[in-house]
Amino acid sequence: MSKKKSYAKLGVKMEVTVHIPDTIGARLGNDPEAIPRWLLEKAGLEAYRSGEISGYELRLMLGLKSRLELDAFLKMHGVYLEYTEEDFAHDAETSRQLKRQHAQSE
Repeated sequence: MSKKKSYAKLGVKMEVTVHIPDTIGARLGNDPEAIPRWLLEKAGLEAYRSGEISGYELRLMLGLKSRLELDAFLKMHGVYLEYTEEDFAHDAETSRQLKRQHAQSE
């Protein structure tokens, strides 16, 4: 299976049909109308975890309106943002610079 990157235009949607045996569909939820959303969320979470899509792309995929909604969705599914020591050091330095700038402007 080759890996091809495709860049979809914003606003363009793709429709996918998945055939699931009724016995498995019944185990996935009582409401058959909810299964497509469930599958979309699972696919999106896996693509995000593996780094195939960004948080922003996951937001678009799921129709989430804000970064806060995305953070809540990820937390609800046990997926946390990767935040390295380097990220922390960078944020700490940025904070120090902003505090110095603020103190100088007063």
